[in-house]
Formats: sequence, structure tokens, C-alpha cells
Amino acid sequence: MNAAEILDNMLGALSGELTDGYDLISGFAERQGRMLSKQAEHLAMERIDGFLADDDELFAFFIDGMKRDTENMVRSIAMLTALTIEQAWNAVANALWGGMRTILAGAGVPPNLLPTTPPLMA
Repeated sequence: MNAAEILDNMLGALSGELTDGYDLISGFAERQGRMLSKQAEHLAMERIDGFLADDDELFAFFIDGMKRDTENMVRSIAMLTALTIEQAWNAVANALWGGMRTILAGAGVPPNLLPTTPPLMA
């Protein structure tokens, strides 16, 4: 194994993980964003010329609900992003340390002296 093979392994693993992770985040963001956008449009239209035109209290109630829904969306995206970062770390770190272990093992270094993949830094 050499640097080019380690790089190929690392990029292949990273590509595989980020594709899945990004699809998870983008699909969720698009679905939630679509619903929140429709909610915002609907609230604005009802405030202009609908049942919310003269009802400040009910309008504020619906705005608070949209704020809560938006916060939940953003928190969920942040959690999904953290999972994607962990997946990316695992893909890259396992390829790098795995390649190094392969080279060292091939040179006769005993298994107990091979470096282990470090955990994701907090």
C-alpha cells in the first residue's frame, strides 16, 4: 500500500459517506423548508386579507408556532450534520490509519504496536 492507494481509499470512503449524509440532510431540509415556506405564505396572505387580518392575538399564536417549527427544523439539521461529520471522520480516519497499519504490518511490526484510529475530537 502506498500514499496513492491510501488517498484513493480515503476519498472513496469519504465520498460514499458524504453522499448518504448530504442526501439525508438535504432531503429533510427541502421537505421541512417547503412546508415552512407554505406556512409563511399562508400566514402572510391570511394576515393581509383573511381571518387573521384583524386578529393580532391569533396571528401571534401562529407566528409562535412557525418559530417553534423553524427552531425544530434547524436543531434537527444540526444533529444530522453532526452525524455527517462523524461519518466523514470515520471514513477518512479509518482509511488513513488503516493504510498506515497495512504498511507497518507488511513490514513486520507486531499487531500490538500498530497505531489505532483515534476517536473524533469533540
